[in-house]
Amino acid sequence: MTQVGRYCIEDPRLIQGRDDVSPRGLHLGALRLRYALDALAGVQGRVLVPGCGAGRYVRAIERARPDLWVIGGDLSQRAIREARERDPEGRYVVLDACRLPFRSGVFDAVVFLDVLEHVPRPQAMIRECARVLRPGGVLHAFVPLEAQPGTLYWLLRASQRWPIHRWKRDHVGHIQRFSDLDLLRLLGAAGLEVRAMRYSFHLLGQLHDVLDYWRRERESGASGALPLWCVRCLTRLAFVVTWRAAALEDRVHTGRFLAGGLHVTAYKPTASEHVAVEAGLTPASA
Repeated sequence: MTQVGRYCIEDPRLIQGRDDVSPRGLHLGALRLRYALDALAGVQGRVLVPGCGAGRYVRAIERARPDLWVIGGDLSQRAIREARERDPEGRYVVLDACRLPFRSGVFDAVVFLDVLEHVPRPQAMIRECARVLRPGGVLHAFVPLEAQPGTLYWLLRASQRWPIHRWKRDHVGHIQRFSDLDLLRLLGAAGLEVRAMRYSFHLLGQLHDVLDYWRRERESGASGALPLWCVRCLTRLAFVVTWRAAALEDRVHTGRFLAGGLHVTAYKPTASEHVAVEAGLTPASA
């Protein structure tokens, strides 16, 4: 699927991942990277990053872990072309995350951040990621929780005045909405065991998101009570506070309450671990 509403994956204005990110930054991109690097701490070998866009997180992982063999992939040909231009020594390939062009069990880790909400068949993507992982391999993901009860996204799910889900579909191609339970079911159905969960994107991050897409909608020509110049001024003033304050909020509060995003690390059990579970034994006692 290359176009959803007004969103097209080849539109140069909408390519994600052009900027660089450091784990030391005070913003949400840096937080996602830190958690991804935590998940990769014990990993050696090959890492796949599907949905990499123009390569932001591939480049960041390469800098932080030069010992890893990292390859990024994306459905957008333009995004992959830009990734190669920014990172000539990197490895990038055009791919469909729901039909990965790799043999089974060839990767030691798979990392995807802000991707699952864009794909038409999320269960197929998770199954494919599990397939290309070796037994004992690690999957790490960040997924927005736009169907999570108690969040701004959930409260605005039927709003006509603030239709955040339509805005996100039209401007960035969000075609899926998940709760944390939805994500855990997908991982379990693919045979993966969840090892770590951390929540983020709490109330301030969600407020920043709603204001950002309100501005995008108005800039695309939508009508509104306030003139466009006023919308731009108000959102710029708000963003001075909300972007970094949201990152601070997520450092202080990592719990489920009011969380609009989930960082999850899962593990692909080995054959002996499967046998132990089927026999009703723990791996330690087996």
